[in-house]
Amino acid sequence: MAGTSFFFFSSNQSLCVLFQVKNWKKKMSDFLAHDMFIDVLTRLPVKTLVRCACVCKSWYSFLTNPNFITTHLNRSSIANTDNNNNFLLVRSRSGDEADVVHYSLLRSENGMLCDDAELELPLKDPSDRFLRIIGSCNGLVCLVEDFHGYGRSFYLWNPSIRKTITLPPLRVSFQSHSPFMHSVGFGFDARTDDYKVVRIVHLWPPDDFELPPEIDIFSLSTGTWRNISHLGLQYVIYERAPQAYLNGSAHWLAYNRRMEGFFSLIVSFHMGDEIFGENMVPAGCTFYSGSNARVAKFQESLSLIDGIWGKTCSIWVMKEYGIADSWTKQFNIDTSVGFESVVGFTRKGEVLLGLNSGYLVAYDPDTERVLHLNIRGTTDRWCMDSFYGDAYTKSLVLLGAKLPNTGACEEAKKSKKRRAKHLYPKTFVISCIPKHL
Repeated sequence: MAGTSFFFFSSNQSLCVLFQVKNWKKKMSDFLAHDMFIDVLTRLPVKTLVRCACVCKSWYSFLTNPNFITTHLNRSSIANTDNNNNFLLVRSRSGDEADVVHYSLLRSENGMLCDDAELELPLKDPSDRFLRIIGSCNGLVCLVEDFHGYGRSFYLWNPSIRKTITLPPLRVSFQSHSPFMHSVGFGFDARTDDYKVVRIVHLWPPDDFELPPEIDIFSLSTGTWRNISHLGLQYVIYERAPQAYLNGSAHWLAYNRRMEGFFSLIVSFHMGDEIFGENMVPAGCTFYSGSNARVAKFQESLSLIDGIWGKTCSIWVMKEYGIADSWTKQFNIDTSVGFESVVGFTRKGEVLLGLNSGYLVAYDPDTERVLHLNIRGTTDRWCMDSFYGDAYTKSLVLLGAKLPNTGACEEAKKSKKRRAKHLYPKTFVISCIPKHL
């Protein structure tokens, strides 16, 4: 059989490597010096590497190695500052009952946000209209099915490689504990290279939240939930409060039970240490309703969005993390001129805003430029979950879990049975879109 040519192209076509391969059973490093080989592969886009994983067993083994995935991710994270891997994950709800859901990736290019890909969520359950995005980290997106607000199922999804993991059943459910309210955090433990989901459940009155909440944490490395209710959180977190993940911690707006229900502090949970912390909100900011304010991440800093439903929305930024006196009002947004709600921020500090007309725009507070993104949501102002928008980094995380059920190369299919039981626990349910990437 004649030699086979195999090309690698980067997304910007600036890198091209040609292998003339006569024996696919050879190791990849047989063709290049090891350091050069690693340098080449870590520069390639995710889509190309997923295809390469289907070439043969040795390539699959190398590309699904956690060390390589981490190295590739680190290079991608550095590239974010150069706009080479600067993406925005957007979810929108439209239709009369906000029952039409779209997921898409936008790419930052020359100061503009351009369409990169329309995403399909690879879940067979048709009730994705009830899915809520908790957050994204290193290319993974955490979702919860919040039908009736009780969080029946949890998922981890990597849109870049079209894979999801269904988390094991929950300890606390409506059937086991009757009505409750819950909040969820998602993040990364850098010390153990592990992804974690923490769930905080406050049981409904008549105890008036006097009992400490039920707390469980899921670890991707073990594939199980653990009960950590012994931590005894003394604060109440607003129901389904949006999180802000930064500095290794998830953050939520909360209140002290002894302060008559005013939301006056920010509770944090560190994914590595697995301990709770607290930060005070800016002086003079207290909120009787947690729905009128929320925490967010603004250019790597903790921020507070104050006045979501008012005529003026203020964006506060904590300049020095953990220092209450460093809170600074970054800017105000006049929401009486057609802006309906603050959705989030881009990496550059642009504000994602929902309009009264139902469209999503990016607003630059420095130049006051408004960029229409051609993404439509619902015009129902009571649908607080019309849009979700957050910075996103493409990654290979979860690539080694399993190869696609359809369209995978035969060599990889043979090897997956030997590897699957070592890569992730049997309690996982992996699904993917049966499409060629």
